[in-house]
Amino acid sequence: MLRKIPIHLIVSVAAGIATAMALSALTHEILHLLGVFPAIGEPNFDTRLTLIAFFYHSIYAIIGAFVTAIIAKEKAKKAVFILGTKEAIMWLLGIILLWHQAPAWYNLSKAFAGIPLAMVGGKLYELYKLSKQEKTKTVVR
Repeated sequence: MLRKIPIHLIVSVAAGIATAMALSALTHEILHLLGVFPAIGEPNFDTRLTLIAFFYHSIYAIIGAFVTAIIAKEKAKKAVFILGTKEAIMWLLGIILLWHQAPAWYNLSKAFAGIPLAMVGGKLYELYKLSKQEKTKTVVR
């Protein structure tokens, strides 16, 4: 029997992916225009630059997961886990498909970090939700 996947779950994951991808592409392009990074699609085996990319990709993965959780609301944990799993799978594929673009450790690190980074974004959403509830309680009193 086929289970129906709620559309808002799909939209929330897609929004998180789009957010992280857009921020990453924009940052990479800005760093390229500043002469720091090679153009998108050009190999990058410089450890310092790869670490910079890992750092901002990680921050944007957390932001993407936060966006996913905001849209998913009551299904936030499930949506964030789906997003993190997608990240892990895609970066594992990246080891194979992008072996000539970056060091293997970069894609492997992103694969291992995919789910934990998404969970951090989900946890930030929970904290955000709690702070909103606390503010509402304070106003009601």
